[in-house]
Amino acid sequence: MERPSTASEKRRFNRVEESVCAWVTFRKDSAAYGTLTMDLGMEGAKFSTLKNVNIGEHVLVFLQLPNMSIECKGKVCWTESSTGGLSSFGVRFLDLRDTERECLGHYLSQFVTAVT
Repeated sequence: MERPSTASEKRRFNRVEESVCAWVTFRKDSAAYGTLTMDLGMEGAKFSTLKNVNIGEHVLVFLQLPNMSIECKGKVCWTESSTGGLSSFGVRFLDLRDTERECLGHYLSQFVTAVT
């Protein structure tokens, strides 16, 4: 299945194009895949991997932010195949703790420019 078009996306929070070191573990094979975020927001992120990813898969996401590590469950919301065998996919975070949400918000705020 393909990624929804921008017009049909229903995100409550914007994402920033920021690379953060991450590991994603898929429930079916329990292997941790090292990757970088391609974009990151308060409720999810975009990743890519050589693994074939399916919509609806449940994952465990580990993000290494500069001042804190975040670990949460997630669900794959969309997938997209690209050249070279890479699969890009979007994950919605499901259970961020308040302290992790606060840390993530603080980290992301440095990339948001003020509108004047």
